[in-house]
Amino acid sequence: MYNLIRFIRLNQFLLLFILIEGFSIFILLSNNRYQSNKFIKYSTQYTSVIYNYYDALTNYINLKETNEYLIKENAKLYSRIQKEKEYKDSYIKKDKLFTYQEAKVINNTINKRNNFITLNKGERHGIKEGMGVVTNNGVIGIIHSVSNKYAIAISLLHRRSLIGVKLKKNNHNGILRWGGENYRIANIMNFPNHINISQGDTITTNSHSLIFPEKIDVGTVSYLKKNEEGYHIVEVSLFEDFNKLEYVYIISSKGNEEQRQLENKLNE
Repeated sequence: MYNLIRFIRLNQFLLLFILIEGFSIFILLSNNRYQSNKFIKYSTQYTSVIYNYYDALTNYINLKETNEYLIKENAKLYSRIQKEKEYKDSYIKKDKLFTYQEAKVINNTINKRNNFITLNKGERHGIKEGMGVVTNNGVIGIIHSVSNKYAIAISLLHRRSLIGVKLKKNNHNGILRWGGENYRIANIMNFPNHINISQGDTITTNSHSLIFPEKIDVGTVSYLKKNEEGYHIVEVSLFEDFNKLEYVYIISSKGNEEQRQLENKLNE
């Protein structure tokens, strides 16, 4: 303890400088989106390497569980391919072909206000910013930044994450966002009071997205009440447990660029 106090006294000005400098950088990144995005993109190239080595060690230790998981996943995919109609419904929407590429989660957070997911696929694998990320259990997030070998996705558990969804039983559309507390619960605030909705109803992605195919499961209604503004306050229990993410699918659409260009003309 004496040595620690002595060290602090000898280096108090240097430590104070580092503390102030760190706080200044934090304020800069918190209030400037451009600098924040640049910092995240460049830091991905270095931190992802560390995460990858750590993940490789973890995989070696848990090799048996990983192999069992892959066997189950292959069985699920084989079953989906055999059901031709379900396969087309899952991968084709309004003549837009969606392709899926598997990726490994090498870092993931759930306890922050803005959570990110680091994946072991990047530009060399054809990954681009804006692609969707899903699992068999539901929507996970959207690719935010990409380096040569790695990508970072904005998790659904992020304050800027907005997912277009609908009530499966009657196709009423809404916007899903995370409330910032329980990582198993998200919220929908714009379902009108007049629609028929009950606890246990399924929420899926809607047909408006250029990122996700329609009818991907998201969760079920776990709580609802009406507010004074004429809307339901809806809590959605997410199907996916974000604390257990290991493998995901990155989605790309080959037919959404034409739609995006056409819709952008409305803003010109």
